[in-house]
Amino acid sequence: MIELDIIGVRVEVPSNAPMLLLKESGGHRYLPIWIGAAEASAIVNALEGIVPPRPMTHDLMADILTQLGHVDLEGRITNVNDGTFFAELWVDGTVISARPSDLVALALRAGFK
Repeated sequence: MIELDIIGVRVEVPSNAPMLLLKESGGHRYLPIWIGAAEASAIVNALEGIVPPRPMTHDLMADILTQLGHVDLEGRITNVNDGTFFAELWVDGTVISARPSDLVALALRAGFK
């Protein structure tokens, strides 16, 4: 397994499509993943420390995990099929299917890897 660092969200020109940019920890390779505008906004807000007046979906999920005492959290990108990335959220050994962008938005709020 290769650990990735979150570089940020970029906008691809000329399509104006948001892209999540990840980088291999301690390496030189990058992984761009095109994502939706809502997910891009959630990631950028978390990276910039912007706290909404009311919890958004990723905030709610992070609060639920924290309040229920789940501390063994991990996100994994597991597959790519026809340009679509697939991921898993591991919660105390239980595997839940997820999108990579949702994992990143959640990880930034809940503090997991």
